[in-house]
Amino acid sequence: AFVQVYGLQLQRLVMLQANGASAPWVPAATSLTVAARPSQLHAGVFNPRSAQQSTSGRVTQVKARVALAASAAALSRWRPRRKLLRAMLTRRALPESLPPAAPSAVLVQTDADAVGRALCQEVATAAKKAVAERGAFALAIPGGSILKMLAAGAAELEGIPWEKGVLAYVNHKCVPNDDAAATHKKALDLFLSGWAGLEVITMGGSSDGSAEAERYEAALRALSEDRLPRTSAGFPCFDLALIGVGDDGHFGSLYPGREEIADDSGRWVLPVDMKSPPSITLTPGTILASRDVIVASAGVSEKYPKGKSEAMRTAIEGSEGPRAFPAQALRGKARWLLDEAAASALSSEYH
Repeated sequence: AFVQVYGLQLQRLVMLQANGASAPWVPAATSLTVAARPSQLHAGVFNPRSAQQSTSGRVTQVKARVALAASAAALSRWRPRRKLLRAMLTRRALPESLPPAAPSAVLVQTDADAVGRALCQEVATAAKKAVAERGAFALAIPGGSILKMLAAGAAELEGIPWEKGVLAYVNHKCVPNDDAAATHKKALDLFLSGWAGLEVITMGGSSDGSAEAERYEAALRALSEDRLPRTSAGFPCFDLALIGVGDDGHFGSLYPGREEIADDSGRWVLPVDMKSPPSITLTPGTILASRDVIVASAGVSEKYPKGKSEAMRTAIEGSEGPRAFPAQALRGKARWLLDEAAASALSSEYH
């Protein structure tokens, strides 16, 4: 590939493996390995092809994680593609492993009712804060037990100006919106009818996963940045994303061992053709770009007398890695809201 950086400066946050010089790694930058003369580096121009083919002059191998800052002159040339460039540079691959979640990020409540109340209080706080700051709020929700928690939280959700909000689904089956399997129908029956004025991004109703994902992403992108802000990397920034985790560690429709959990395409929404019908899901990048992420797990049953305690233990402090257990990708970003049953398998430092 041929890469030119016009008038752009390599700042100090670069690691050079040349003549023993070194500088800190930049965690959010992209690794580049090039062969270039020192004079080319100082001139701010990379041409790996010509550098590697050159037979004269000393060629230095440089491995850099690069943070680029544009000069005023360069901005006029790069402005049309600046957002794309920034997104490319900040995109990162899924790590093989992550440190355990911080104990301060794990919030344990007595029972499922207490978790539900706390969850709804978080929704109210996030919505009201966003409205005070920019006059609107954006919320992403999954299906499953979190829908029931939201349905039971009328008192905690009192006073939210729903007409100033927009709601998207973390994932959704590719079925008509009035289908019994549709998360939208379940939410509508449980609580959405009482959230008057809220704008809800719904499905198109077909069974074509690719078409539905493209349509859903287009609908999100059509929202103004006041309604749905964007991050510097070009992802949407929901004020709060609520997440449920399955026994196998999946969240949204991001399942173990599948390519979607490692997606670094920059897309906001992906199709997942794993079951029939297929589904769509927000990408890992979209979810992690949210202002706040809360994972909620609570409740027991005959099948799960200790709730999802093993799943929560693996998600919060297991060593399998996010490819094998996707919820581990949420570490460092999410807060974990659990009842005592769901937290029962955690190490003592989390209690």
